Amino acid sequence: MTEFIKYLSMKHSKDDNALYYISDETGFRELFKYDLENSESTKVTDEKENVKNFWLFSDGVLIATDVDGNEREQLTLVKKDEKIQVTNQNDYYHHFGVRINGVYYYLRNHKDSDYFELIKNDGEEHVLRQFDTPTAISKKLSDETLLLTKNVTNIDSEVFIYNIENDELKETPLPIGRFKNYHSVSENAGIFVSDYEDGYLNLYSVDKETQSFIKETSFRYDIDHLLLSDDKKTAYLTLNKNGFSKLCKYELFNGILTPLSFKADGVIHSLQETGGNLYILYSGMTEPHAFYQYNEASGDTTKLFGNHELSVPVNTHTQTFPSFDYLDVPYYLYQQDGENIPTIVHVHGGPESSARPEFNELYYRLYKEGYQIAVPNIRGSIGYSKFYIGLDDQEKRLDALEDVVYLRQHLIDQKDASEDNFFIMGRSYGGLMTLLAVTHYPDLWKGAIDIVGISHMRTLLENTPAWRRDHRSYEYGFIGEHDEFFEDIAPLNKSEEVKCPLRIFHSTNDVRVPYSESVQMYEKMKADGQDVELTAYENEGHQYLYTENVDDMNDKLIRFVNSLI
Repeated sequence: MTEFIKYLSMKHSKDDNALYYISDETGFRELFKYDLENSESTKVTDEKENVKNFWLFSDGVLIATDVDGNEREQLTLVKKDEKIQVTNQNDYYHHFGVRINGVYYYLRNHKDSDYFELIKNDGEEHVLRQFDTPTAISKKLSDETLLLTKNVTNIDSEVFIYNIENDELKETPLPIGRFKNYHSVSENAGIFVSDYEDGYLNLYSVDKETQSFIKETSFRYDIDHLLLSDDKKTAYLTLNKNGFSKLCKYELFNGILTPLSFKADGVIHSLQETGGNLYILYSGMTEPHAFYQYNEASGDTTKLFGNHELSVPVNTHTQTFPSFDYLDVPYYLYQQDGENIPTIVHVHGGPESSARPEFNELYYRLYKEGYQIAVPNIRGSIGYSKFYIGLDDQEKRLDALEDVVYLRQHLIDQKDASEDNFFIMGRSYGGLMTLLAVTHYPDLWKGAIDIVGISHMRTLLENTPAWRRDHRSYEYGFIGEHDEFFEDIAPLNKSEEVKCPLRIFHSTNDVRVPYSESVQMYEKMKADGQDVELTAYENEGHQYLYTENVDDMNDKLIRFVNSLI
């Protein structure tokens, strides 16, 4: 059973001096607030569905919920004594942007459509403009203008300024690239994070009038968070150094960067600042999620609340290994002592994501069972430059699989992993890697676990929502152009090659990787008499958010690997 609470999305409200956050302590995700004056937490929402996101206003909090994980989020304003339904169209995905003078602006797209509509909602919905690619509101520039980003590829965007009053969409001279965390610093200047010049996410300043920009930092790693102080003189940054968060402050008007003495052996998930204190949601490989107060003047760190410490000590390790082409591939290891240790490789999803040295309860449970767990950031992962992100695109897909195979041998040679007791598992894209591994290298694995994974990239693209198809095609390949490649490597087409037992987990409402991806793999293997089982959850989407489902999957997963040792 779940022992630890998952916390996420902390935000500070100046109106009541409280930290708002999402927690699953009631069995699913609801909104709570922690009063900084009396150190008490209270539940804010009473929803039947998971709270996926929220935004704070002086007259209440806007929440986003969906139905059974279908990601078609609806917006509700929650006040002390009432709830106001802002959107109520369950066939649409709603992507909130800003509220200006009580009017809501957001993007929406129909579940069967590939275009996005910019909506003004003043009690009634008005379509201001339509876009043929995923589009988002990045920031309010003024009461009349919005900063918009439009997807160009799966990772890159172009930036526009939209005038609400005259419906004018103006191109900016900002290059195509990753763009996030825009903040206004003065009447004439702003700051943002991008990878324009060298593929790493650095800090830039921009002239609001000309949109000319200057690169302010030259880190050889990515900025994760950018938080602007109330006086707009200081930016607080978290730097992603091989997955680990390093907290710094950057003085905007003299360019001085100062590392701060907060914990640096894990991940900062959320960061807020008020009254000379930084408030931080943090976890590490051996430290479950908790909230901290960091006093900048004294350097003192105080734990406010969160999970208890681990009862069983965990030995962790971080390093790289050389892949087939001598590329250094990083990984985290939950390392056991001894020889011939049963070992599990877990591949993260995305692939434009990454494993981080954060707390993972499943890893902890497996570790207590005697397994060591290796968690790689194979090529294609973010956090290691745009060059690294592109190393697995389209017909380079099997290069990422080779990373997994070379990691296995590295662990056998150097980490006492048992060659005869080696497991692989993964979620989403990691599920694809799992299925590729057991179909292309069937003799290497004792058992495999595929969670919401892809069994054929062509059928994925055919059945994923229309608005996601092009977005994913830049990564996986395009129907009509890469069909032969899709057929050549598809796990579904090679399912008879699987020699080890396979356990598949999926959910019927998954809109990212449709449930049919698992059904077709399961049915083909079952018809061939292979050792395969499929577990499906009917009230989940691509993520599993209900504690009872997470517990059920983790229990089955652990029983499965134990049964094979």
